[in-house]
Amino acid sequence: MFASLRRRVASILTPPGQDFRPPLIAVAVVVGIPVSWLSAGINLVLGSPVETVLVNLLAGFAIFGLFWFARRTGRYRLTFTFAAVVLFLVVFPWLFFTGGGFYGGMPVFFMFAIAFSAIILEGAALWILVPLELVTYGACLVAAYRYPEMVTYYDTQLGVLVDIAFSILATGTAMVVSVRMLVAIYERNRRQLQDRNTELAQVDEAKTEFLAMVAHELNTPLTVIRAHADESARHLSSRAEDDQDVRNLEVIEAESERLARLVTQLLELARINDGGMAVRVAPHNLDTIVQQTLQAYRPVWSLYGNTIEAKRGSAAPEVLVDRERVIQILVNLISNAVRHTSRGRVTIGISEAGDFAELSVADTGVGIAPALLEQLGDRPLRGRGDGVRSARDAGLGVGLVITKHLVVAQGGEFSITSAVGEGTTVRCTFPLVAASAR
Repeated sequence: MFASLRRRVASILTPPGQDFRPPLIAVAVVVGIPVSWLSAGINLVLGSPVETVLVNLLAGFAIFGLFWFARRTGRYRLTFTFAAVVLFLVVFPWLFFTGGGFYGGMPVFFMFAIAFSAIILEGAALWILVPLELVTYGACLVAAYRYPEMVTYYDTQLGVLVDIAFSILATGTAMVVSVRMLVAIYERNRRQLQDRNTELAQVDEAKTEFLAMVAHELNTPLTVIRAHADESARHLSSRAEDDQDVRNLEVIEAESERLARLVTQLLELARINDGGMAVRVAPHNLDTIVQQTLQAYRPVWSLYGNTIEAKRGSAAPEVLVDRERVIQILVNLISNAVRHTSRGRVTIGISEAGDFAELSVADTGVGIAPALLEQLGDRPLRGRGDGVRSARDAGLGVGLVITKHLVVAQGGEFSITSAVGEGTTVRCTFPLVAASAR
């Protein structure tokens, strides 16, 4: 029976929805109705005027009616605003003057009204009604002090004591229940947020695992396709009449290579998301890494008719890096540059600035639109626009996400500057060995 009653009360105190205000209004109602009727009985016993008793009785019924209206319509804020105007600005001041003025419990109810209104109201109602309550109650106190004849006092000290004690107990109960309600709502929302975060973490982990699995499984058929295409190209290269077939096979090889790069990038991205992409730094000459990489990959990058060159006078600093990861960074950046540059120039430069060496890759390609530039390096692109050639774009920005992660993981910084039609420059910094030794 007690459990059933508890559930019934809880259903009344927790109207549907996430807003905390309806439950607090329900608390005010559950406390306010018996307080009004008990106040009527106490006033009757203490010999207060009949109209005071009747006002308290009617206030209880009015509170019940307003709450019933709010439950039926869901318009809790409108209902409370109306109640605040009628009860707090009209009934409370009247009860102050008929219930002992300073020598009674109504000043306690004044404080409760101000505090509760400040919590429940919002917007224009908050900034109008709360100051109006402050002014009204202040005026009541001043009027009772200046014109004591306006106040109906209790005949005995016992009456004063009972009224003050009842006011403190009633408002204290309402505030305690309200605070406990807020704590319960906070705990409920916190648990829901924790559960939601756990679900999202599980979804993210499953997505990462699926991405890694798909990328890994794609490698096998890609290897077979590339091997057969290469074998067929060698077989047909000696037969002049099959020039078109040779060109078709070259396209297959090129697109297979592009897809293989994308699969590799997806695997790397999955490792980044899983926290398994580590770097092992050691002292290396940055210029040597650049020259060796250019020599190894120049035939591939020259397919688009671009000139690949190292900037004259570049520095040759000793840096603390993971050599293989720096090669991966350089390959990603130059591959991006040549794919978006046609018969132009890609320039690789090295310089020193403070405790860091800077590696830059600049091209004279189509450039990148500002809207896309903001996304590059932080997350894969969700769409393509000016400055991205879809036929050549193998990574949708995935390569730059990986590149930025690798640069930051080695203690450096990553930045991109670009303008449509003027080319793009990517800069990466790496810590100098001399600086790390200090």
